[in-house]
Amino acid sequence: MNVAIVVTAIGLCTSVAGFVLSFMAFKRNEKQRHKDEGQGEGVILSDIGHIKSTVDRMDKNLTSVDERYRNIAERMARVEESLSNVQVRVSELTKIKGD
Repeated sequence: MNVAIVVTAIGLCTSVAGFVLSFMAFKRNEKQRHKDEGQGEGVILSDIGHIKSTVDRMDKNLTSVDERYRNIAERMARVEESLSNVQVRVSELTKIKGD
């Protein structure tokens, strides 16, 4: 009878120890998984921040290019207007000289 009780107690202790060790291993793996996921999310957020800053920089450059384009277009319009005036004057002068 004593042997049966001892064997049962040892079996019970072994089962409890196995459960505790399994639970501890699960918790350790879960912490490692969370850590790995956190690092992955950090890398993704860092990359998104880098992409955002690059897009902002490109937007500023595009605005600058657009400003320069408008400036050149305005200057070209003034040059065309001046050229038209010059052509009219040249025509008038050739008419005057030709008479």
